[in-house]
Amino acid sequence: MTSFKMIFRYLAVLISLQTSLSSYAQYFSGVVIPDELNPTLDSLHEMAQVIDSVDLKEILYTLASDSMEGRELGTKGIEMAAGFISSKLAQYGVQKIGDQNSYYQQIGLKWLSWHDLSIRINGLLYRHLWDYLVIPTQSGSLQLAANEVVYLGYGIDDPEYSDYKNAAVKNKVILIYNGEPTDEHGISKITHDNSASVWSSSFYLKQKAAASHGVKMIIVIDEGLKKRIDENRNSVLSPAIVFEKKDQESELSTPVMYISSTMAVQLLGKKLNKVIALRDRSKKSGKPGTLTVKTNLNVLMDREEKTVRGQNIMAYIEGTDLKNEIVILSAHYDHIGKRGSEVFNGADDNASGSSTLLQISEAFQKAVQNGHRPRRSILCLWMAGEEKGLLGSLYYVNNPRLDLNKTVVDINMDMVGRIDDKYTDGNYIYVIGSDRLSSQLHELNLNINRKYSKLTLDFTYNDANDPNRFYFRSDHYNFAEKGIPSIFFFNGTHEDYHRITDDREKILFGKMEKIGRHIFYLAWAIANQDERLPVDRN
Repeated sequence: MTSFKMIFRYLAVLISLQTSLSSYAQYFSGVVIPDELNPTLDSLHEMAQVIDSVDLKEILYTLASDSMEGRELGTKGIEMAAGFISSKLAQYGVQKIGDQNSYYQQIGLKWLSWHDLSIRINGLLYRHLWDYLVIPTQSGSLQLAANEVVYLGYGIDDPEYSDYKNAAVKNKVILIYNGEPTDEHGISKITHDNSASVWSSSFYLKQKAAASHGVKMIIVIDEGLKKRIDENRNSVLSPAIVFEKKDQESELSTPVMYISSTMAVQLLGKKLNKVIALRDRSKKSGKPGTLTVKTNLNVLMDREEKTVRGQNIMAYIEGTDLKNEIVILSAHYDHIGKRGSEVFNGADDNASGSSTLLQISEAFQKAVQNGHRPRRSILCLWMAGEEKGLLGSLYYVNNPRLDLNKTVVDINMDMVGRIDDKYTDGNYIYVIGSDRLSSQLHELNLNINRKYSKLTLDFTYNDANDPNRFYFRSDHYNFAEKGIPSIFFFNGTHEDYHRITDDREKILFGKMEKIGRHIFYLAWAIANQDERLPVDRN
């Protein structure tokens, strides 16, 4: 009887061990790691424990302090933030891979702002950001006095439809509508179906067409001007930033001014009805028409330019047998700076992601120190200029420090320290983009969560028809554009988004800890599986 009991106990232990190993294998969904690199589950947990709410709080309280002055690109504040992040990396012992044996990838930038703006029509002065909008990245300095403007439909020059045909516009100011001509059924005169052409999605094409015809300035009647002003207010009130080196195309741009329908009425006067009739005719028949309108237009646009420096921050953990393949973990560390004496600290956006990434880099370095080096190399990348148009990530993918063709994934964290109105606690995260390019990335993320993190993974904003278009609004997108599988972790917006009230005291550090550990496990699994993530979707 006793011997049978022992046999049964022995069998039970074997079954339990087999079950445990099976669960561990499932946990890493196909990860096969050489024995010498394969930590026990306890060891892996121990490494993840490095990502700790107390340490996260200490880091974030520094990054989101008033002394950092809102970390706006091109300011002393963001330089201080970069210095702090690099000092922590040095403290952890993470390898440098930047310029001149540093953690930095230097970026040449130009700071653009309006020194003076003055628009008068028939002697009446109009108000910027109310009656009209001029964006410093679209328009340089200009001073002109014109006694006429030429109405030119939609400003399109396409083989299927051209407003420029037989139009005399050299050295003229043209007045156009936004968009493209469509009939009452929504059929485009260019695509000949319900889909919009590139002339609606890329205003730059209209600028390029205007430049090629010698146009002096473009005035756009924008029926959605209020929305456009809201979307561009920060880039106008604070300096806009572009890359220092201009490309050939940017030199072709012609100054652009967006005006309201009310301002258009004042500009056109008695010719208003004729312009509307010409517009309606082009929409109905596809026949463009031009009209010269006498007016008294005075424009002064004085743009100030200043060369500034920016830097991405890079930390490198070299892999073993698959070290030429790269797993990127990313976060932007810039925010929107100051307005007068008010500091926009950006605790959630994105001191939360930057702090989490620092702790993840420490966890990987701890793994190396404990003899558990990942098979693939890890690049931790803090990007500058996300708030200025994803500039840091755009610069990196066009000037990669490591081979993009060998880059397996970008795991991006942007705002991971708060909750939105949908949730009452922090045990959730929005996941965006995981299935856009790689089905395996999506499944692996789900598996990691089931086996360990047990978060609520919300895919609401991953919908291709999401009106917020968050997929296109953070740094992972530039990697995805290069065909690199990307996943974006995001807590959603809240009432403090881009306000001075996005402060340290509102951060949920326990949530950051959970998200950071989840990302660590996910990155570990991707770095150590036999095959790289397949790109099986587009």
